[in-house]
Amino acid sequence: MRVLLLTPPTTQLNTPYPATAYLARFLGGLGHQVHQRDLGIALMQHVFSRSGMAAVFAAVEQRAEAEGLPEPAWAALAQADRIQAVIEPVVRFLQGTDPTLANRIVRPGYLPSGPRLDRSDTDAFGRMGLLDAARYRATLFIEDLADLVTATVDLGFGLARYQHHLATGPVSFDPIAARLEECNAIDAMLDALADALLPLQPDLVGITVPFPGTLVGALRLGRRLKAAGLPVVMGGGYISTELREVDEPRLWSCTDALVYDDGEGPLQAILEHLAGGPDRRHRTRTAAGLLDAPAPRPQSLPVADYGDLPLGAYLQVLDTLNPAHRLWSDGRWNKATLAHGCYWRRCAFCDVKLDYVARFEPSRVGAFVDAIADLVARTGQTGLHLVDEAAPPRLMRDLALELLRRELDLTWWGNIRFERAFTPDLCRLLAASGLVGVTGGLEVASDRLLRLMDKGITVEQAARACAALGEAGVMVHAYLMYGFPTQSAQETVDSAEVVRQLFAAGLLDSAFWHRFVLTRHSGVYADPARFGVEFDRPTGVFATNDLPHRDPTGADPDAFDGPLVQMLAAWMQGLEQTRPVHRWFDKGAVPRAQEPADRIAKALRAKAPEPAPNARLIWLGGGALDGERGLVLFDETGDPVELTGPPAVLRWVADLVAACRPTAKAAVLQNEALAGFPGDLKRWNAQWGRLRRAGLVAV
Repeated sequence: MRVLLLTPPTTQLNTPYPATAYLARFLGGLGHQVHQRDLGIALMQHVFSRSGMAAVFAAVEQRAEAEGLPEPAWAALAQADRIQAVIEPVVRFLQGTDPTLANRIVRPGYLPSGPRLDRSDTDAFGRMGLLDAARYRATLFIEDLADLVTATVDLGFGLARYQHHLATGPVSFDPIAARLEECNAIDAMLDALADALLPLQPDLVGITVPFPGTLVGALRLGRRLKAAGLPVVMGGGYISTELREVDEPRLWSCTDALVYDDGEGPLQAILEHLAGGPDRRHRTRTAAGLLDAPAPRPQSLPVADYGDLPLGAYLQVLDTLNPAHRLWSDGRWNKATLAHGCYWRRCAFCDVKLDYVARFEPSRVGAFVDAIADLVARTGQTGLHLVDEAAPPRLMRDLALELLRRELDLTWWGNIRFERAFTPDLCRLLAASGLVGVTGGLEVASDRLLRLMDKGITVEQAARACAALGEAGVMVHAYLMYGFPTQSAQETVDSAEVVRQLFAAGLLDSAFWHRFVLTRHSGVYADPARFGVEFDRPTGVFATNDLPHRDPTGADPDAFDGPLVQMLAAWMQGLEQTRPVHRWFDKGAVPRAQEPADRIAKALRAKAPEPAPNARLIWLGGGALDGERGLVLFDETGDPVELTGPPAVLRWVADLVAACRPTAKAAVLQNEALAGFPGDLKRWNAQWGRLRRAGLVAV
C-alpha cells in the first residue's frame, strides 16, 4: 500500500525529526511504498523565499493600514525590496550550496538591519572564522524576519514551533478550533503544501505530533487531507501523553484515528485492516472509542531511513555561540535510538508510566551498526545523534568497541545519566570512537531532592562523571530543574551554588534550567502526598498532561526565573564564576548558599575505582618502536611515551598492545594479561601506570 508520512510545522531547521524516518524503515520492510514529507522545512522554504516574503510584506502593509505596526516592523517594511532581493541567496548559503557568499554576509550593508542582527557581535569568531561568522549573521537575519511574521502576521509562528501557545498545558479545544478557521498568509502557504500532496494518492496518511508546537499544524493538515478523501492517522509524543483519554468530537474532522506509543504495530494493523484483512487494530482511538485488540509487538530497528526527504533543504543555522548548544542546531545529524525506553525509569518527574519510558528494549549492537553504516552510505553524513531517553553505558561501550573494530569513523553524541559507570577508562574509549558530547540530567543538584525524586545519582557521582568525560575531550551539558515539590529557597540557592562550582571547575560546558512541570504519567502525580503537592484533576479540557499544582512547603519558583537564567548565561561564557549566588538576586531576597565552597573539589579528589579484574583491555594509541632506552609507544594524541624495563617485559608490552587493538578478533581480559607478566609486576607498577595513561584502557 502507499503510505505518506508527514512531519507538521515545526520541529527544527537543521535536520529531520526522526519519527517518520523510523516508521519508513519499518513499513518499507513490510513491502509498503512509503513517502515522507517534512512540511516544517517546506513551509520555511516558502516563507523565506522572494515570493514568500512578498506575501508577508503584503500582509504587513494591510496590518499597517488597519492598526499600525511596532517600530521594528516599520523598519523592515522600509527595507522590503532589499530583504526580498537577498533572502534566497541567504537561504542557499545556510543550506551549504553557496559558501562564497560568506564574504559578503559578514560585510556591513549586505544584510538589511534588524533588532537581532544589529546587536550581533562576531568578534568571537576571529579572522579565521569567516564561515561561522557569516552563518551566525545569516541566522540572526532569518530570526529577525521570523520575529516580523510573529509580530504582524501570525502570533503562533516560530522557527522551531508553530502555534505552541494554543497547545501547552491543560487547554480547551475552542481556541484551537477558532484558529483552524483562520487563514492568514502563513496558513495559505501551509494549505498549498497540503494540496500539493494529493497527487501522491496515498492509501494512508500518518502525521507525527511530537510536541505542542506541532499540534495545530498537524490538525490543519489533517483536516484538509481528510476533506480530500484521504484516511488520516496521528501519533507521536504529544498524542501519547496529552490525548490518551481525549473526548472531543471536533477532533475527528482532522483525523480518523490516534495511535499511542510506538507507531509501528498500530500502523501495521491499520494497513492490514484497510487492505481487507482482520481487524487487529490496537493502541488506536477512533471516534467510536479505544481499540486494543491483542497483537504482537513488532521488532523494529530504531534507525532512520530518510527516503525521499530533501536533506539538502535543511538550514545549517548557527544561533548560539555556546559550543555545546551548537550540537543541536549545527550540522545535520542522522538519528538513531540505541535502546527503547529508559533502563532506570524511576525518576518521579518523568512519564514513567508510559511505554516510551517504561518499556526498555536494547538494540543488538551488531545489527544497529550495520544500519548506521548503511545510513551513512546513503546520506553521506557521518554525524549520529542518539535520541535515547538515556543511553545505557554498557551499550555505549559495546557501540564504541564495534565502531572501532570496524574502523567506522562517526561523530556522535547523546543523552546519558551522570552515574558511576562513566569511569575515565570508559570515557576515553567512547571519545576514541567518536563521542563528542553528552547531555544529562543533574536536575536539582541536591542530594535530598535527588533521593526524593529517585534519580539514582548523587552530586559527587555526577561531578566525577563530568570530570571523566571532560578529561576525555567530551563536551558536557546538564539539564537542571527548579521548583521541584518541597524544594525550599535555601535548596534552590544551594543547587545553584553546586552548579557554579561545576562551571568554575571546568566540568560543565553548558546547562539549562527547566522549571518543574507536573504531568499525569509521572510518579509525582501517582503519589502526590509523598511529594507534598496539591492539584485539581482537570475536567472538560482537551489536552490534560501538564497540570498546574500547588506546593505549600516549597519556594515560589517565580522568584528564581530571571536570576537563574542570568547567572547561567554568565557562567557559560566563563564570567562571574566566583560571584556568590545570592548576589544575583535583590538584596535580602534569598539566603546565602550553605554548600561548602569546596564540595565539588573534594568530590574530585576521591580516588577512582579500580577496573574489574575481568575488564577488557583496549589499546587506543598508535604503534610501537624500539627506542634508545626502551620501547616507544605513541599515545592517543600521537605523542611518544617511552617505557623502560627488561627486554622480556618490553616484548610482553609490545605483544599486549598488538593484541589489545580494537580490531583484534579476541578480547584480552586484564587478569589474564597480568597473569602472563614476565617478572615482578609490583616493581614495574609505575611503568604499568604510564602504559595505562598512554592509551591502555580497561572497560
